[in-house]
Amino acid sequence: MKKRTMWIVASLMVVFTLLPSIARGQESVAPHVVPMPNHNQLLSAHVRVLFQDKEGYMWYGMKNDGLYRDDGYQLVSFRSDFLHPDIQMNNNIMCLCEDSINRLWVGTKRGLYILDKKDYTIHPTGDATLQIWTMDAVKATTDSIFAYANKHLLVYDLNGNCVRQEEVEKNPLVTQSRYKITDYRGNTWSIDDDGIVSVEKYDAIKLKEVDLTTLPLYCMLPVSRSGLSSEHKVHAVWGSKDGTKWIGTSQGVFKTDPDNPNAEPEQVGPNFGVVNTLTPAADGSIYIDTEWQGLIGYNNETIAMHDTTLHNAIDLFLDGDNLWVTTADGKLLLYDVEHWTNMDKSQECLLFGDVAQGVMVVDKKVWVLFNRRIMTYLPQQHIVRNIFPGDMNPEPKFFRRLYTDGDKKVYVECEKNTYEITLHLDSLRKSTKIVFSGYETNLGKQCVGYDTHEIELRKEERNVHLFFTTLDHMNTEHVRFAYQMEGDSVWTYLPFGKNEVFLSGLTNGEHVLQVMTTNAKGQWNQNIYTLTLDCAPYWWESIWFYIGAILLAIFLIYFTFWLGRKTA
Repeated sequence: MKKRTMWIVASLMVVFTLLPSIARGQESVAPHVVPMPNHNQLLSAHVRVLFQDKEGYMWYGMKNDGLYRDDGYQLVSFRSDFLHPDIQMNNNIMCLCEDSINRLWVGTKRGLYILDKKDYTIHPTGDATLQIWTMDAVKATTDSIFAYANKHLLVYDLNGNCVRQEEVEKNPLVTQSRYKITDYRGNTWSIDDDGIVSVEKYDAIKLKEVDLTTLPLYCMLPVSRSGLSSEHKVHAVWGSKDGTKWIGTSQGVFKTDPDNPNAEPEQVGPNFGVVNTLTPAADGSIYIDTEWQGLIGYNNETIAMHDTTLHNAIDLFLDGDNLWVTTADGKLLLYDVEHWTNMDKSQECLLFGDVAQGVMVVDKKVWVLFNRRIMTYLPQQHIVRNIFPGDMNPEPKFFRRLYTDGDKKVYVECEKNTYEITLHLDSLRKSTKIVFSGYETNLGKQCVGYDTHEIELRKEERNVHLFFTTLDHMNTEHVRFAYQMEGDSVWTYLPFGKNEVFLSGLTNGEHVLQVMTTNAKGQWNQNIYTLTLDCAPYWWESIWFYIGAILLAIFLIYFTFWLGRKTA
């Protein structure tokens, strides 16, 4: 009985230990610490206060450099300096909170200020005598704001007037930690003793270091594994799971016998000349890209397929009847080997000249390798996602080669080590909300109010730079935007990590822009954001000018007719 009790207690301890990680969906992915995004945009390194508002913006209160708003892409500063004479706020930020009507209350070394997010104006609170006090803490309720300063508890109404003050010995306010917070997506942000911000980030990728020499691989291998003598110039080596090696050389294709590994490789077919890359099929046929004859499908002593236009393939991978090809000019091509039709998938995958080092298909997902990223592509769902070195822990400098066992495992060789990759896409929360964060014209840059869907432009603001965000600060490189003007049939797709739309030569009147985005998984959201831009007319474009011009024309016609009759 005693042993059973001890066993039950031990089991419960294990279960309760695992519950937090299971609840987060992160049972096999450990967090790692990375620098805060956009840290290079901070003009000062000393952050004193961290805060996330209800919209999802991150705010950084600086020791002597004012306040910064971070939308994941750009930082916008709010501070008193000669460039911003309208801001009279003390730049030494001590604490932050947000009230029930989406305004920020900014406690500083000298006084309390209100930042109204409708127009992003800043003004001091009502009692001038309290503006010389240091605000150590601030907290908002539904209809009041509480501040602790100079050993006093101050109570403000929503108009910024101090309605009560009470002397207290200790700070009675229980506020959100200014040094460490957890954002809405589960990432923990913290400030160290030097004021440097870092983020404890849960990634959607698990790495496991492996030794490739012990694994059966079904993919392109390093040329050093060819087994051919030095007189052959080897360009490509394909390894099959049964141990067979297909070797592309400057004198055609050779094949090894897995049952007799010490035997000299035999040549397959005629001398195809210089072979750039190759991939075999299950029936023993091979697909070869040659320097002289282009792309060839060879089977049973005959050339079954031939595309003489393709001479610059870097890698081939056969998946059933689909032959995936990466080229030296940055294309991703898909050949239907049964009908020998070719589709260019470059634009759909946003490969505008990006040269891929390799391609393979694992469990219906296309993997494409670049030096500084790995792209995954689901053709049926049109889902594209990128994996960067910063998504991995430890973080490599670059990628060398992708491998697979021909089943469901994927391996990536980096500059020093090789890892098995497991994607935990379910751990990435969907980001469905598009936020219009601001715009810039020749008259300057403007932040916009909460949930803005319309802006009015002056007559001289005909070129406008628009900024959007999903407020997914740790995944901006994985999010992709697209836009079109209302009535257009074609969407313009922005590169990954870009959130800017530039419109030029706008005419007077209303223009409706539609914007959509992916989440961090690469899935396009169905919610489309609409923004109306109302451009004011020049004087010669106004309705009164047209009315006046018509009246003038009528008068001139009448005067000409009257003058003609008078002189007749």
